[in-house]
Amino acid sequence: MIHLPEIWEIIQENMPRRTWTHIHKIYDLVEKHAALDDDDFYPQSPTSDIPKWKRNVRNVLQYRKGTNELQWNEDEYYLLP
Repeated sequence: MIHLPEIWEIIQENMPRRTWTHIHKIYDLVEKHAALDDDDFYPQSPTSDIPKWKRNVRNVLQYRKGTNELQWNEDEYYLLP
């Protein structure tokens, strides 16, 4: 299973800087550069069909937004300065 520090590393290395990036593009780059395994694709909860790895990406984005390492436009776009 992918871990949060690895997700952050992928984002830092592959997300364009100083460009607002939609969360779906962030998902795409994480999926492209991560070695996701079967556990990552299990649903995030029993009542959801969203995979765990996407929840983990959102957790990383939330945390890094709080530490001012990312900006968020209060919609679905993030900026890596």
